[in-house]
Amino acid sequence: MKETLNDKKIEELEQIFVENGYPKFRAKQVFRQIHVNKVNDFNLMTDLPIDLRNKLSENYTIDKVRKLEVFESKLDQTKKYLLELDDKNIIEAVFMPYKDRKTICISSQVGCRMACKFCASSKNGLQRNMTASELIEEVYELERLNGNINNIVIMGIGEPLDNFSNIKRFLEIITDEKGRNLSHRSITLSTSGLCDKIYELANSNLDVNLAVSLHYAIDLKRQKFMPIAKKYSIKELIKACDYYLDKTKRRVSYEYVVIDGVNNTDEDLDTLTKLLKGKNAHINLIPLNPIKEFDHGKTKKKIINEFRDKLTKNGINATIRYSMGEDINASCGQLRNNYARWLWNLAQFPISEKLEKQMKIHMGMSPSIIMIFS
Repeated sequence: MKETLNDKKIEELEQIFVENGYPKFRAKQVFRQIHVNKVNDFNLMTDLPIDLRNKLSENYTIDKVRKLEVFESKLDQTKKYLLELDDKNIIEAVFMPYKDRKTICISSQVGCRMACKFCASSKNGLQRNMTASELIEEVYELERLNGNINNIVIMGIGEPLDNFSNIKRFLEIITDEKGRNLSHRSITLSTSGLCDKIYELANSNLDVNLAVSLHYAIDLKRQKFMPIAKKYSIKELIKACDYYLDKTKRRVSYEYVVIDGVNNTDEDLDTLTKLLKGKNAHINLIPLNPIKEFDHGKTKKKIINEFRDKLTKNGINATIRYSMGEDINASCGQLRNNYARWLWNLAQFPISEKLEKQMKIHMGMSPSIIMIFS
């Protein structure tokens, strides 16, 4: 199996080149081609001698991430991508354009084992971790398609801190000033609350923004819907987040999907207020994006507005984060799951090209695709 090169630091590339008898200075050229020019084919690195290009192609590789499908919003130019890895596994990513910046949301694993009840990403479990090479190429493929981005949120499929070593390597490479040179401030990592890894991340000197999927202020409720809560209590989670703030000076954001009648009661409001009162914290209130496996509907604007107003009145910094590309209307993990079902049905029942196109469109426009042959 060939070794990947796009997940190597310059010093590591130099060592590889010296050990193989290649000129050391060529390593910097390769690093720049990969991380500045975003070239993922050694044969296209035309500043290298052709014999070196051939040797690199014979002995090394760069993991590929290819666009499989794209669903474009007619409301705000958001694009949701299905991306294919070299082993044919499928992940999701989202491109979100704003007036003054471009943001992408990327996946960190193929599937997820956190098993949160309201999330589509974990319904088929964890297939495998994404490699640092794939994570880097995921970003660069989105940039090839949309131009350079300003911000990355690692909030797609997977639990980033469950793939800690690859995420750490990815962050080190993507922020390298000799390469892509993204600032740590422009990267946000989202976690369901792996406390031991939050401490490890805090001590890594990477200082990225941290978003924590809290969603429930009461342990028993959180344990019911988020299995990770059986390992770490809310008190332990808040303590880890306080440590992260103290160590990195980065304010922690708490994600809170509002599920009417479940986690927005007066008891939830009072408990949440006591948890975060006086802390340098921010709560992102998010409307529930319904999936068929979770028996709750989309949160009404009136309900989420009322909950925000009550939190604000209690002195808690809270805002509402509405999903972009609402007309595409597919929650994280849903497109991937729908596509797998669509492929299975297509294999069982060959269909016309016209009907195939209609099914693809429907898959991107509905929260849960209604398969014609299922």
